[in-house]
Amino acid sequence: MNVRQKLLGGFLTVAAMVTVTGAVVLRTDAETTHQAAVTEADQVARGIAKDVAFGPAGGAEEGLIDRPAALIAYLERLHDLQDRDIVVVDTRKMILADAVPQNIGLPFDHDTGNQVGRTIADGRSRVFVETSVDYPEGIQQVVVPVIGAGGVTEGAVILEYTPLLDQMEAVTGHAESIIVIAGVLCILLVLVLGVVTAESITRRIRRLTGAVESIRDGDYTSRVSLGRRDEISRLGNAFNDMAARLDASAREILAKEYTDSILANAGEGICGVDAEGRITFANEAAGRLTGLGAEGLLGREATSLLPDVERAEITVDRPDGTSVRVAYTVSAIEKDGRQIGGVVVLRDVSRQRALEHDLRHQALHDGLTDLPNRKLLLDRIDHAMTRARTGRGADIAVLYLDLDGFKKINDSLGHNAGDLLLRTAAERLTAALRPHDTVARLGGDEFAVLLEDPEDPERWAQACVDALSRPFLLQHREATVSVSVGVLPGAERYTDADEVLRNADVAMYAAKAAGRACYQVFETRMHEQLLDRLDQETRLREAVHRGELRLHLQPVVEIATRQLRGVEALVRWEDPEHGLQQPGAFIPLAEETGLITEIDRWMLTEACRAVQEWRESSPETAPKWVSVNLSAANLEVPDLTDRVAYSLSSTGLPPECLVLELTETVLMRDIAVTSERLDELRELGVRIAIDDFGTGYSSLGYLRDIPVDVLKVDRSFITGIVGNERQQELVSAVLQLGTTLGLKVVVEGVETEEQADLLVEMGDRFAQGYHLGRPEPVASLRARLAADSIAVT
Repeated sequence: MNVRQKLLGGFLTVAAMVTVTGAVVLRTDAETTHQAAVTEADQVARGIAKDVAFGPAGGAEEGLIDRPAALIAYLERLHDLQDRDIVVVDTRKMILADAVPQNIGLPFDHDTGNQVGRTIADGRSRVFVETSVDYPEGIQQVVVPVIGAGGVTEGAVILEYTPLLDQMEAVTGHAESIIVIAGVLCILLVLVLGVVTAESITRRIRRLTGAVESIRDGDYTSRVSLGRRDEISRLGNAFNDMAARLDASAREILAKEYTDSILANAGEGICGVDAEGRITFANEAAGRLTGLGAEGLLGREATSLLPDVERAEITVDRPDGTSVRVAYTVSAIEKDGRQIGGVVVLRDVSRQRALEHDLRHQALHDGLTDLPNRKLLLDRIDHAMTRARTGRGADIAVLYLDLDGFKKINDSLGHNAGDLLLRTAAERLTAALRPHDTVARLGGDEFAVLLEDPEDPERWAQACVDALSRPFLLQHREATVSVSVGVLPGAERYTDADEVLRNADVAMYAAKAAGRACYQVFETRMHEQLLDRLDQETRLREAVHRGELRLHLQPVVEIATRQLRGVEALVRWEDPEHGLQQPGAFIPLAEETGLITEIDRWMLTEACRAVQEWRESSPETAPKWVSVNLSAANLEVPDLTDRVAYSLSSTGLPPECLVLELTETVLMRDIAVTSERLDELRELGVRIAIDDFGTGYSSLGYLRDIPVDVLKVDRSFITGIVGNERQQELVSAVLQLGTTLGLKVVVEGVETEEQADLLVEMGDRFAQGYHLGRPEPVASLRARLAADSIAVT
């Protein structure tokens, strides 16, 4: 416990004693007041008891206890005069009179300790607290016996003394308040005096203690000024004298040792140089940095190690064959205006420079192939363009490369194999080009090449195609990919590097469109075509929501009678800029961008709605079924079956009236998954058709594994069938195959009457084609059929 705590403890003890004394006085006063109230109430109650026993006149009249009416009137009078509740009970504690008339005749049971019963029994007065539902806080009561003639106890009087106690406490409360205030002031005074005194003493002691601790830590400059003329001040003066002597001695003893220790243990190399430039001092760090040791540096010319500059960074070759990157500064030492030497500070920055180099390399190179990345390539293109424009450099060209079929390798052999392929591709490209050409990886499976002074850029583009056409060995398997290359010659003519890469990218997409595994040279029209394509894609994305798609129906007829049996739903796009567009103008784009699933969904619902409305309004001309084409992307939609079910239920079209058409290529992508999905659709009641039959796969085994109901023979089988017996035999075989398998066969592409007659002879039943009916809007087809009175049987 420190001095301040001891002083405060003493004053707190005095304050506690004052507090205890005040509490005892207040407690004694409260007890005295309560006893005086009880005594006064007891005397009043005994007087009332005497009146109840012998009458108010002191015995001249008969006692009130035997006269209930008089007793009640007496108590009411006292209650009005004294404003206190008085209860009179008999020896059985039955209430004879009460300020509350409802209680008369009831037993008095509010004294939980039976104080009233004990008073009736022994004749001694008592006090108790009456508790009841009406008075949860309790009422202070005094009970005295009612003693009649002959000393016989006839009952008891219960008198409330709470009002009397409150009056007395109110009288004494003022005095108690004065006592409390005086006590609090006294305690506060004691505490304030204690705090001030303790703080004054301990503050001076803290000063002295702090100065002593400074001396202990080696700081001999600390002094204390304590003031006053007491023992603490004399101790402070003695300390100041001692500190002054220690300071003077320490300066003399430690000056040289302190300086030498700092120099010897410094982490940086430090050398002292005299006026002639020779090294006269070197610490251990300087010896380690140079590899010569501290002794080996002494006497050497400083300029033999370091250039004669004030601040520089050099590579120091050590005697053991290693080297280190050293940054150093030279500071001159002057005396009386002339230079007498200097100090050289050396610092090893090898690790810092290596880290900076690694960070720059990582920021500008691809982590997988270690080729320059997009950022570095763009920077090099910018610099090459600047040199070419100012005549300090040759013309430049840029190649943009994208691997064909890389996703297939990644998906089938895994990402590790894909990474190996990319690294190998990077090595092949680097080997196929000149050393000064920049090969960069832009990300994914895209590369780019900066050719400076290429002479013939197309030659190098072909070299890239050839280099990547050879098989790759991945996980003990041979894998083949190709590359599509976009060539941008004369790149210095463009605005900036971003535009150069963009145009080369456009040319690369043209190479992909040309069949892949080739190169294409950029032409301005390519960019225009790309912009048109982007614009068309934007408009196509809004076509469904803006209601620009149109439903056309092409008749499927029973060829012998030329009667309508079914229709095929075909989509058209009412392009606000180019008018009505055929499917070939926008479906490939929709498939590439993923919009085809949304278009197919619209087609499915719209076709079901149109045919069902036709069936309801004109059943005699309505077709028995409607065929709707599904693209490959729809088989990957998890809720395809739910979509078809919703279209049927929302339009009311019976499931057997809907035929879903898929091409052979789509059906064969994954037979297991395809069969499962088609089984789900057939469970709804819809039928499945193979569209363009005969163009996708030569094997007919899949007809056994895939659940289908309709074969649609491709138009290529019908073109040139007239006069071609071999082709007729082929079509006849297909018709026979469908009949044998129990499938409905529909021949597409009937363009002439001769073809139609020939199909009738072959036994074909259903056909469609421009000769039998062109695709047209629903309203137009319905009107034409109604006008021609063609009825469906």
